[in-house]
Amino acid sequence: MSPQADGLFRYVPSVALDWERRAAESRCLQQEATLLFVDISGFTSLSERLAGLGRIGAEELTAILGGVFGRMLDIVHTRGGSMLKFGGDALLLLFEDEDHPTQAACAAIEMRAALRVASRERTSVGRVHLEMSSGIHTGPVDLFLVGSSHRELMITGPAASRTTEMEATADAGEILVSEESSRRLPAAMVGTPKGGGRLLRRIRNIPTARGPR
Repeated sequence: MSPQADGLFRYVPSVALDWERRAAESRCLQQEATLLFVDISGFTSLSERLAGLGRIGAEELTAILGGVFGRMLDIVHTRGGSMLKFGGDALLLLFEDEDHPTQAACAAIEMRAALRVASRERTSVGRVHLEMSSGIHTGPVDLFLVGSSHRELMITGPAASRTTEMEATADAGEILVSEESSRRLPAAMVGTPKGGGRLLRRIRNIPTARGPR
């Protein structure tokens, strides 16, 4: 990755920065990887309560959001992942390293733990009550770079749909992995079946991180 690209790492997905090496002149790329979709609930209620404080409330909300998502993305980068899309209170993440199913699952477990810590923090309107539901799928991920003057990275296809399905089936606090992902995870991490996938177990000793990419 060039120095210029390295400076953009926090703003542009790494797969987009590295597109030329991966796909040259092509506008589409299929990558064997693991997708993790995380949806956080509780921010809407918090923002409504803080809105009553005016500008001070808005500043406090910005600080809370920055802190929560900052800690989560630090976990993702340490696990070798990168963010593809950010949408309000949801994250779509990509893991490509050799053991990407395990690293994605571990990242989801650690992000859930970090969110519990954040929920113990006090604000001007009381405690932050945040929960997350997560979906994980492993397989060929279809990526597209569209546009001319402005290029947009798009993720579509069966892998994206399967990941979304897993997250939609998971209840708050749950991490649901597809059967394809579960077969590539340590047996100790895989729990009971649910809606075409399997829940991750709550384990204490999870595999170590590989470090930032």
